[in-house]
Order: sequence, then C-alpha cells, then structure tokens
Amino acid sequence: MKILYFAYADLDRPNACQAHTLGLLRGFSENGCRVEAVVPRPVGPLPNIPGVRFHFLPPHSGSRRKMLAAITHSLLRLFQLCRRHCFQAVYARDMDIFVGPRWCAKIFGLPLYLEVDDDPVEGRYPRLLYQLVQANVRADYRRATGLIVPSVPRRRLIIEKFGIAPEKVHLVLNGADLPGGLRLTKAQARKHLGLPPRSFCLGYVGSVNERYDFDTMLQALKFCQDEIPPSYLLIVGDGSRLQEVQNRARELGLADRVLFTGFLQVDELSQVLPAMDVGLMNLRAEEVRRHGPVHTKLATYGLFGLPVITAGHSWVGYPEALPDRVILVPPEEPRSLAEACLQLYRHPQERRRLGGTLRRYVKEHLTWTHVAAKIVKIMTMPGKSI
Repeated sequence: MKILYFAYADLDRPNACQAHTLGLLRGFSENGCRVEAVVPRPVGPLPNIPGVRFHFLPPHSGSRRKMLAAITHSLLRLFQLCRRHCFQAVYARDMDIFVGPRWCAKIFGLPLYLEVDDDPVEGRYPRLLYQLVQANVRADYRRATGLIVPSVPRRRLIIEKFGIAPEKVHLVLNGADLPGGLRLTKAQARKHLGLPPRSFCLGYVGSVNERYDFDTMLQALKFCQDEIPPSYLLIVGDGSRLQEVQNRARELGLADRVLFTGFLQVDELSQVLPAMDVGLMNLRAEEVRRHGPVHTKLATYGLFGLPVITAGHSWVGYPEALPDRVILVPPEEPRSLAEACLQLYRHPQERRRLGGTLRRYVKEHLTWTHVAAKIVKIMTMPGKSI
C-alpha cells in the first residue's frame, strides 16, 4: 500500500509526539507499506526508516506566527507529491489549521484518514478564529473516509459534536516500541540514579504540563512515606510546569524524594525505567473527562513490565483485557492513589503479575507494528474509498 503521510510534528523534542510519528511510520514500513512522509525538518539527526521517504518542510518553530507559511509549504509539497505518485490513501495526524491533506484528497480522489490524537481544536484562539478553525476541522472530518482516535471520550465527542457517523470513527490505542540502547537491571538503574537499592519507586514518563495531576502524585507519595520507607517519585520529562512541581515537592517536604531527569532520548529510557516499581499516568479530573484513562504511556510502561495506575471512571468502550491489567483509581484523590500504591508494595507477587500480563498484552497488541497493522486493515476494508 502506498501512503502519503503528513504530520506537523516537532521531531527534535523527545516526547510522545516524536515517538508517535516515527513509531507509526516504522510500523507502516514493517507492514509492507511504502510511504512518502511530509514532516518538519529536524535540527538534529534526520530520521531513516526503510520504505519511508521523507520530504522536509522548514524546521518546526513552535510559533503560531509562522503557521501561515507552514500551511502554504505543506499544501504545495503534498500537491506536488500527489502529481508525481499514485497513492492509495492520505494519512494525516489531524492538525486543526492545516488544509493540505483534505484538499489533496479531494482534488486527486484519494481516501483520507485522519488521526485525532488530541482535542479537535488544539490551542487557544480568539473567538472568531476559533470558529474558523472549528469549521476547518468539521470539513476535515466530513471529508475523511475514516478517523483514528485513541480514546473513548474523544470518539464520542467527534460523533456527537461534529455529527460524524460512528462507523467512520475507529478506536485504536497508541503504541510503543522497546527502546534500544543498553538496558540496565533494576539494581543498576537505581545505582545510576542514586536511589537506594531497596527503595520503592513510583514513576512518571512524559511532558510535565497542566494536563497531568502531579499534585495528586506528590500527595500520594507523602501518604506513603510512613509505610514505605524509603519511597520515591521519579519524573522523566520536562515542560511548562516543571518549576511548579519542584516547588510543590519542596512545600510537601519531598524535595529529596522526587527525582527529575528532564527529557531523555528514547534509547536512554532503558537506563532509568527499570528503576521504577509502578508507572503512573494520572490526569486531572477535567482532562480525564476529555481524554479518558488510557494514553501513550500505557504501552511504554508495559514494555518494561511495570504495573500501571491510571485515573479514570470507567473502562466502557476500551478493550476488555485492560481492566485485569491496569489499576483504575478516581481522579484527584490522593488517598485512593496512595492505597493502590501501598497494595502493590505489600503484594509484590500481584505487582509482578500485573506487570507481566500488561507486557504480554502490549507485545501482542500495542507495538507500533501491531498498531499500524490495525490502521492498514481499516484503510483496506471493502468500500473504504471515495
């Protein structure tokens, strides 16, 4: 299958967006697809994936002021590629202000598949501009042959708010691949990080922003101190709230119990994640309502055999295997999170069982090769054409 791929993703920043973009492209390649990928040029090393040819836009600036130029560049590049190649589908990570994928799909009569990884309208806009962006998103969704979404609340929102037929909106969870590089043992990783060998370590991997509920994580760690000496929280990532989280840890008297590594390249995760005993991915209550209990971190933690605690209200709509593999606690309830952590501390056999069953599930269903296979199957279903 020959795919025209577009994503306006920052490939220099080692976060979920970078891992997702390159991981899915590798997955398409491993499923026998040939891909022409239009992405911003990274400042660092250029990606090299067999079966994927990259066509670079100017580097991702992170500035909305330069978005008009990015919209124009991407439209022209996508149009040129459609004239030169015979594609079977256009696949784009849905970006609210871009028009190239939809226009090219319409002009050249191609099926359009959009991946909606975040809110349909990302970012904050003045009211009039927001309405224009929302109209653009609505046109994208209506033109699309299929929409790929990783969360049940987002699927419901697209169906109800945008009037999209349910059969067009497919739930496909995000994936992960086991990082390369030297993988340390738990003892080696703890020595590398300066953690006591017999400590109990909660862990978080990802962006440190307003979406995640670090206050609940810190308070839960505080509640655990009396029963789990010594216990730690390892935060692997960076972001707009880093200083705020560091200050809050000091306020709670946890400055020496919370470790921050900053963003790490994917291959460096193998030197720190083995130090963790539990993976956390607790969103704030408002964010749980918007995004649900499952996000990219699930597969990453699973590949390292970690039991996972997440915040949420229900597993309805998600794969039936998850409730037996992931612990669900109410959002913004530190004592509930602390009790779940204490249960795992007191029952190491259950901790190993949860980590082992989740690892097997991820290896069988949530590597990027498996995720891409599900998407290719959706794109090749009978009747999926314009």
